[in-house]
Amino acid sequence: MFYQLPPVGNPICLCPHADASTSSLFSSYKIQFYASGTAALAAAILVAIKQKKSKNIDSNISDNIPEIILPAYACPDLISAVVYAGGKPVLVDLEADRPWLELAQLSSAITVNTAAIIAVNLFGISERWSQLRKLAKQQNIVLIEDSAQYFPAGENLSQDRVQDWQGDLVVLSFGRGKPVSLLGGGAVLTKKAALYEHLPNPGGAASGLIPQLSFGLKARLYNFMISPLIYWLPQSLPFLHLGETRYHALSDIEGLDQVRLELLKGNISRYQNDAEAITRCEKISAILDSQNAINNLPRLCNMKANHRLLRYPLLLDATHRNKVYQKLKQAGLGASILYPTSLPKIAGLKGILDDKLAFPNAEMFASRLLTLPTHSHVSEKDIGKINTILKQVTV
Repeated sequence: MFYQLPPVGNPICLCPHADASTSSLFSSYKIQFYASGTAALAAAILVAIKQKKSKNIDSNISDNIPEIILPAYACPDLISAVVYAGGKPVLVDLEADRPWLELAQLSSAITVNTAAIIAVNLFGISERWSQLRKLAKQQNIVLIEDSAQYFPAGENLSQDRVQDWQGDLVVLSFGRGKPVSLLGGGAVLTKKAALYEHLPNPGGAASGLIPQLSFGLKARLYNFMISPLIYWLPQSLPFLHLGETRYHALSDIEGLDQVRLELLKGNISRYQNDAEAITRCEKISAILDSQNAINNLPRLCNMKANHRLLRYPLLLDATHRNKVYQKLKQAGLGASILYPTSLPKIAGLKGILDDKLAFPNAEMFASRLLTLPTHSHVSEKDIGKINTILKQVTV
């Protein structure tokens, strides 16, 4: 009971002068910062809608509600961003047993009102960007890359460079449990000046002693609470809603505060230079490869074992999944089932999405998915315990 790994969460670096450089990472991009990943996504959608309306200025198409295509299995924050931007969410099912948009259904979902496709690098697994880019270009619509769960590792740590940002607009999140976490914040990157100039620019909150002290206290408390020896405490408090998938409406687009902006480089440096993170992913991958009852999802998606992931996902049949999840949870090993079902069945989305629509692949994916932690608190001993439990309950 008193040892609980969080599903995600690396400590926050509070040193603004850490030896870090983002110049090579962002050198080819124009970038705008926002107060959250959801706000960043909403800003990207607003740009896509403006582009769509400008192209249809001489037709009645511009009077229709712009449609935004997104996967049926995703974080409900995607819906929050679409609704805020004034778009109509159009859901597309997943490929069977893959975290990817189903390409045939995606193609059929595109209409004269489609303004953008949102595709997600779920867990850090790359979408099939070459195919998505080709389709978006053919249809003259904006491709938005939701990279909230992926951030490049240091080039010296991994030779797997297949995953580079490839959307017309790339959305990052610096929220709790994200690859680079500042307990809030987000960004939109683009290489296209015509898109960048239409991004909302709300400006950042002014810095000062009080905001610095306030964030410092929050970050230190967060670092303390994600320790495996302490995490059982917040996990036992139901009013914190840890791990719950809930819909929250976006109220406004605000800029990233100066305190977080000054800490961003140091936290990118810490994330990219955590060489042990690659080792943890490799060890978990080897465990999953050795067991026939388990589908190693990144390997099914042609990702190399040394590709860094925010969480390590695997697929089991539904009966085994629930059994494994309970065993790992009881052992305090940070297992998660992520989103429990497809978006139309998520609490709070009734009236926004049609809950009568069926997305069988997304729902099957949700029933089979289990994720394992890969963050810096995961020890060799924890990985050994995970291995033992997986062997016991999948034979």
